[in-house]
Amino acid sequence: MQVKKALERDWSSLLPEVLNLIAKNLNEICDFVRFRAVCKGWRFSTPVTDLPPQFPWIIEGNINSHHSDSNLKFYSISFDKIYTIQSPKSVGKWFYCQSDGYMLAHPHLKPSQVFLLNLLNNHKITLPAFDFDGWKNWFLPSKNQTGVHAICYVSRSRQLISYHPGQDNWCILKLNSDIATCKLYYLNGMVFSVETQTGVTKVKDITTGNIAFIPPINNLERGYLEIVFSYIVDASGIILRVMKHIQCDPNQVLFVVYQLDMDTTGSGCWVKVDNIGNQALFIDWNACIAVRANDFAGIKRNCIYFLRTFLYGIDRIDIETGARKHFPCPLKGSGRWFVPSLQRLWAK
Repeated sequence: MQVKKALERDWSSLLPEVLNLIAKNLNEICDFVRFRAVCKGWRFSTPVTDLPPQFPWIIEGNINSHHSDSNLKFYSISFDKIYTIQSPKSVGKWFYCQSDGYMLAHPHLKPSQVFLLNLLNNHKITLPAFDFDGWKNWFLPSKNQTGVHAICYVSRSRQLISYHPGQDNWCILKLNSDIATCKLYYLNGMVFSVETQTGVTKVKDITTGNIAFIPPINNLERGYLEIVFSYIVDASGIILRVMKHIQCDPNQVLFVVYQLDMDTTGSGCWVKVDNIGNQALFIDWNACIAVRANDFAGIKRNCIYFLRTFLYGIDRIDIETGARKHFPCPLKGSGRWFVPSLQRLWAK
């Protein structure tokens, strides 16, 4: 009799508080969608704006080129699954950086018509026509960074331009930095430009115009035929700089992590660290994403998940010990990390 009563239980009558507790543990977006599809009560109790933190996926192919197929393939390393999602608005488009499920894109032959596209729900946000001439470096701030739609550095005019909600055009900020000699990053309203020759980091607040200069990293030695790349990332309010050292063999990649130490006067320096706490870093050949490890089951803290390009797969590297573990990837060709989202960010 007790078994029969259990089978007859009306699961749709679960309290919203209980449903929210369950939904917060659905770190695979497909499970979140299925959960909301059970009934109206479950769907109304778990809006897509309450999507729990998502484990990064891998998107197949080189996104820095135009797509001819509307079927996009994603791989979830945490669930070892391949997802094929139709994205008709991606056909014939060039893609660049991504943030919160959106990617910046433009038609193959019309680079002035830029827009943001969510690859999962096909939500499109059209940006003002782009008429700036010169090589461009794009940035997409995350949803918790100042509410800016997009940032772009234009090399010919040495200008940083941004688009904010409600504006009809791009806002122009003079930067006075040459992209040929700098690597640029945009984090929380701050532009970080790293001089490739001197190693000096210049930090500019785009709101106040204040500038801080960070000395180059001490004892940064480069071996014979070794190439060094760097990433700057915000890891839960802590600014990290990750140096990627590539030996003669492109699959022999070493990582060194530094933390930005700033004092009350605005002076700072890069300090080498072997422990980034509860953070985990997801790095490909173009970008770095930081996530909180305790938001996910199975993810290891204080580790780098590096997406390899030549011998395809994922390496998990312990920052403190250097221990590595390799995970195969069933997708073909180069790819990059992508954080899935169903939210319609910045929608009017």
